[in-house]
Amino acid sequence: MKSTGLKLTFAAAMLASVAMPALADDAPAYGSITGYVAGESDYRYRGISQNNTEITPEGSLNWAGPMGFYVGTWLAKTDWGGKNPGLEMDIYGGKHFDLGGTDLNIEAYYYSYPDFDAYGGPKASYFEFQSYLSHTFDKLTLTATGAYSPEWSLEGGDGWYGAGTAAYALTDWLSISGTVGHQWVEMAPADYTHWDIGFTAVYKSFSLDLRYVGNDIKKTDTGFWMATKDATKDTVKVNLTYNFTLL
Repeated sequence: MKSTGLKLTFAAAMLASVAMPALADDAPAYGSITGYVAGESDYRYRGISQNNTEITPEGSLNWAGPMGFYVGTWLAKTDWGGKNPGLEMDIYGGKHFDLGGTDLNIEAYYYSYPDFDAYGGPKASYFEFQSYLSHTFDKLTLTATGAYSPEWSLEGGDGWYGAGTAAYALTDWLSISGTVGHQWVEMAPADYTHWDIGFTAVYKSFSLDLRYVGNDIKKTDTGFWMATKDATKDTVKVNLTYNFTLL
């Protein structure tokens, strides 16, 4: 979830230049279709488990078109407590701008939980404006992230998010990276900071990520962010991803 949980598995935020669709110059005139399927030991979004600390299958499909435009979808198994919701199905779209070698990505992102919202009451699904500013200095890539939601999940009010990510290529197949982010939500008992650091190994179309994830959420505040008891505890998680190109 996002107000009772959050979604930035490092598969999507580890490097904005890896997670984001390719720039227009890298795509054919008709666009390209890429995606991935993955399994991770614990689906963590902005430091909080979304699947009751259990193994999570997930996948994504993206179309990158001319002039930096792109659209895509992202799916994953979820469990906020009581096996509900059982699915997260996100839809997003945006555009890349080349600012003299620095990539600016402006994105509209909709987090959807169709089985949860079907029960009525406050909706878990919500919308977020996102932006990423990324620049590569030889082997080092730095990314700044900002996001705003006019109505956080489950009527949580305004939501603001900011983060910084650094990734360094140790070899042509191994990199180290880390993120520090801060989440504010209007109705939350307190805002919080999360962090992660880990290594990513790449072999052909496969990548393996090993990462330590933590946050500073107080035990007394855990219930606002997620119902499952271990969702906000620090952890080490593993992510195995297979990337593919359809067009």
